[in-house]
Amino acid sequence: MPAQLLDPAKLAPGMGDLINAMVTRYKAKTGATDVPPHCSMGFNQTWVLLNNVLPVAKEKYGSFEPEAIRKAALDVDIPAGGTIQGYGVKFFPPGTPLSGQNERSTPVVMQNAGEHISVVWPTNIRTQDPVFPLPKGSTYGT
Repeated sequence: MPAQLLDPAKLAPGMGDLINAMVTRYKAKTGATDVPPHCSMGFNQTWVLLNNVLPVAKEKYGSFEPEAIRKAALDVDIPAGGTIQGYGVKFFPPGTPLSGQNERSTPVVMQNAGEHISVVWPTNIRTQDPVFPLPKGSTYGT
């Protein structure tokens, strides 16, 4: 999901400024008018690696060797709303069924409700309530 579609007020302090910097630099570098979702995704993951994993690997575990990086990644604890994409980061530990997966990642439901695409779920980063234009006769209508 493009981070620029989120409401910065629903994210951790500083995330809005980071999104604006990413968008400004991407547009200046590419000449594009729109920033694609993969830009936000790549930037977000790289930001977490450079700011939350590698410094811990070096300072706490003494190197940038794979084992130190793995241990540092397991130490990451970013709450929901703490990244530019709205989700948090906390990896399931070794020995658990989802070992290595981010337990705070979440799918996002976006909806084109006429003029623009909005995030309608999850609710903590929702930018618009979902619209269900279902006919009264529909099984799923209200």
